[in-house]
Amino acid sequence: MCGILAVANLNQRSLDATNVLRMRDTMRHRGPDDAGLYHDDQVTLAHRRLSIIDLSESGHQPMSNEDGSIWLIFNGTIYNYLELCSRLKNKGHILSSTSDTEVIIHQYEEDGESCLRKFNGMFSFVLWDKRIRKLFAARDRAGIKPLYYYIDDKKLILASEIKAIIEDPSVPREPDYQAISDYFFAGRALAGKTVFKTIKEVMPGHYLTLDMSNKNFRLRKYWDLVFDYNRSREIDETREELFHLLDDAVKLHCLSDVPVGCHLSGGIDSSSVVGFASRHCESLQTFSIKFSDDPHIDETPHAKAVAQYVGAEYNENTPPAIDITRFLPFLIWHMDVPMATEGGFAYYTCSRFVSKHVKVVLTGHGGDEVFAGYPAQFQAAFDSMDMFDVHSDPDKSGQRSFYRRLGLLLASRSPRRAYEAFKKRLIGKALSLEDKWIQLHCGSEPRDSGLFCDSFIEILDGYTPKDSYVEPFKEVAYASTLDKCLYHDLRLYLPGLLHLEDRASMAVSIESRVPLLDYRIIEYLATVPPEQKVKNLIPKYLLREVSSNLLPQSIVERRDKKPFPVPAKFWSDKNVRNTIDEVLLSKESLDRGIILPEILKRACARDDLSLPLWQLLNLELWFKLFVDRNPSWIDAAQLST
Repeated sequence: MCGILAVANLNQRSLDATNVLRMRDTMRHRGPDDAGLYHDDQVTLAHRRLSIIDLSESGHQPMSNEDGSIWLIFNGTIYNYLELCSRLKNKGHILSSTSDTEVIIHQYEEDGESCLRKFNGMFSFVLWDKRIRKLFAARDRAGIKPLYYYIDDKKLILASEIKAIIEDPSVPREPDYQAISDYFFAGRALAGKTVFKTIKEVMPGHYLTLDMSNKNFRLRKYWDLVFDYNRSREIDETREELFHLLDDAVKLHCLSDVPVGCHLSGGIDSSSVVGFASRHCESLQTFSIKFSDDPHIDETPHAKAVAQYVGAEYNENTPPAIDITRFLPFLIWHMDVPMATEGGFAYYTCSRFVSKHVKVVLTGHGGDEVFAGYPAQFQAAFDSMDMFDVHSDPDKSGQRSFYRRLGLLLASRSPRRAYEAFKKRLIGKALSLEDKWIQLHCGSEPRDSGLFCDSFIEILDGYTPKDSYVEPFKEVAYASTLDKCLYHDLRLYLPGLLHLEDRASMAVSIESRVPLLDYRIIEYLATVPPEQKVKNLIPKYLLREVSSNLLPQSIVERRDKKPFPVPAKFWSDKNVRNTIDEVLLSKESLDRGIILPEILKRACARDDLSLPLWQLLNLELWFKLFVDRNPSWIDAAQLST
């Protein structure tokens, strides 16, 4: 896991080396172990290294082939690198390291841009081919590793994090107001936008090229998920094949020259990863977070049961309430964007705990999106969430129970106008899949939300996030309704979670791996029809089946769907309340011209619980850090982990 930065000169002017090093070193947290730089008259490549595979100097980046005609900077891990290395050597390639980085260079020499199809891993990289004067950059299929770019008539900049790009003083720090409306509607910027108007995201499964001879810039998709059901395959065969795929995926993800551990919540996703990892790792350590003694939030008893069952070492941490105030500016600085949910704090708390013990950690991310585990997927596809245990709360009659069931329905996504969405579901009004999905997950469109100033609505000039949001449904019109929902989550929701996971883990310099998102598993499940995938409408039926001999039966049979919440005690803490008031009621916030001042005041007073307090707080802190560049808040963000 590393930080990469590339700058291509389009006007033949020399770069300021001091500026490039400063840009690179804004990402020191991504790679504290080593740093490197390559420079010629057209391209500069800079790298920060977190040493995981081949800890020696031979793994140093930027890395080149034998004659120095190809140079590479790489972030991530190629899990099938040993297999590719063997094949390349058989074809006469000479590899001077045991690093997965070098495999990319030589596979490119063999296959050109189509080398991407050979890589099983999480990656973003930039490759400079001096022979044909072409820059080639790519991002992995699921979007596990980030990659952003800025381009004008003078230069192209690519980097793992936006903060590295905007460290260049010539790059505008102008906010993208359409992306801000996306944030309140869907939780994140859509269609490749970022909250910075001039900076774009290389989308998952895409690559770009820049031909320096003619300045031709092209962005292309190299991978997408295709649903093609194999209805002749019996379910026993499906279970067996999937077991071997999962086992091999986790085995590959355990490859490392440094110690490996596992996040463990006690849910079926992380528990399955722990179960398979225990087959391949000696002295496996697991890491769990306990936010509360409330049995409806605390899952550590389940996590302990799993660790004991597989013979792993169990580690647990309980963070104090004040942490959310202390770390929020720090987190937003690391995220580069406002966070839509409190999940970023939870992920960071886990990662900080893990970093005291190991350098690589496996997580269960992707299980809900790939195996079908969200209540909203079942509500949209089958008009029911009865398959989830949403009645376990003993307080069935009170408001507390109502909001808990509502939270379960919406699968921890913190959507806006949640009460209206839940009410419409109860009414049972006939809706299209797109409209039903929007009601289950999204806020109102900008003009209807009641949050924004008239001047902000005018700037949007009729823009609506809805069109970009529903686009994935149109692209898989041939699939079952359930798989349309899974595809939408894979395309739009999962990348946001992966962003949180990447930034939270990189903030403390650990490599987070997601074996359930091995592309072979994703593609295999696209051949499995819904009647096998969720047999008898059991959520994540196949994952439960293939893990059943590895885990306690109580874990396999769990039906309660619990998010990863930050409990109420964090919000009620006096320090948190003071921070909220300081941020949202500041003159800059009230004069921003985006959120109505009366909304900000009501949110601080907490007299309207439907207002998106967390999103409002994150957006204003983002402005203070990245647009205003407020020295006090920048200082607050630069704390030690």
